[in-house]
Amino acid sequence: MISLLSCTTNQARLTVSPSSSQFFKEDFVSLSCEEDDSSAGWTLRRNTSKQQRSQCGDGWGRWTRSSCNISTLFTLDSGVYWCESREGPISNMVNLTVTGKLSVWS
Repeated sequence: MISLLSCTTNQARLTVSPSSSQFFKEDFVSLSCEEDDSSAGWTLRRNTSKQQRSQCGDGWGRWTRSSCNISTLFTLDSGVYWCESREGPISNMVNLTVTGKLSVWS
């Protein structure tokens, strides 16, 4: 008899720094996959408002260790972000909204 508990995999937790879900255009954000098992091969994925599912490094962001750094946000970066492993499990999902900066004229 095989226990189903032996088939469970560790999950990652997606954290956003700075801790927010609302950003302005040209802001910086770092998204980290905090994981219990580094062998799971976690990567960061997103689904933007244009319905384009892709992973960090595919034209956006720079993957470093277990974090994806986006140095300059654009409004098109708004969307749902999550960590995903090669084995299939995913982390919590975070919905990021990027809006244009307000111009200040004196």
